[in-house]
Amino acid sequence: MGFEGQVWQLVRGHELVGEIVVEETDFPWLRGRFIASPAFAMFEPLFARSRALADAEDRGGFDGAYDEVRKALSLRSPSGPVAEFLLHVQGGHAWFRWSDESFGDEEEDGDHAVYQSRAPLNSGVDPGLSVMTWERFWQLVEVLGGEAVLETCQGFEDACGRLTEVLSREPVSQIIGFGERLAEALHRLDQADFGTLPVLGMEPADGSRFPQSADGFLYSRAAVVAAGRQAYESVLGNTERFVPFTALRCEGLLYVHEEAFEQVTGTEWDRLTRYVYESCSNTDGWPDLHK
Repeated sequence: MGFEGQVWQLVRGHELVGEIVVEETDFPWLRGRFIASPAFAMFEPLFARSRALADAEDRGGFDGAYDEVRKALSLRSPSGPVAEFLLHVQGGHAWFRWSDESFGDEEEDGDHAVYQSRAPLNSGVDPGLSVMTWERFWQLVEVLGGEAVLETCQGFEDACGRLTEVLSREPVSQIIGFGERLAEALHRLDQADFGTLPVLGMEPADGSRFPQSADGFLYSRAAVVAAGRQAYESVLGNTERFVPFTALRCEGLLYVHEEAFEQVTGTEWDRLTRYVYESCSNTDGWPDLHK
């Protein structure tokens, strides 16, 4: 299911403060038109102040100002309230991200905020996780060569080797950060809409659907990530764009950070990532399995 066309509501209790009509996915942000209700007038100064502080890179000031927004307002997706959100409103335009876990550290990077969840999704994960910006993550993924390399996955092992080499020149904290971002990107693709698609080109003679296996779905999600940011974001917004990836197996991407870590430290990767990326582990993506 894509996000475009969805209507999200900003509310105070049961009172509608404004609506956001999603027009664009700019992972991890959603962007769209903001339609203010009369009640928004009393909150508009809060949004203006928090945005100005974010632009000024005043971290402490921003946290204090945005706490007032959090205390007063809630954000509702089409399926119900979200646990926490970061919303910017400027005139008739809004951009936001949300989480079912509490946000932790937030770092403004242009229009992109990087955060760590205070409550880990993976039990036993190291709470002192390193952060890699999404911009840097996607820059490193570009080393793989994009979709042209992935048509048959031939040469993908060599591409992963190149990425491992590049990543091994990063600080250890950024190697760990790459693993965290990769896990999160895979986790967000772990949705029933994608996982229940049949495997392209594997239709039995009787015309029935050939389902993806748990491992196959994971490796197909890795192929989406390996194809680069544009392909990844387009898939998140359109289920049908996942179909070609059901025939791809890009397992090697799962291990590049582990191999880089071992090369640099001389020890094996033994860390848990904050996000679990195994198939069907995303409770929001597979609600029927996690009732």
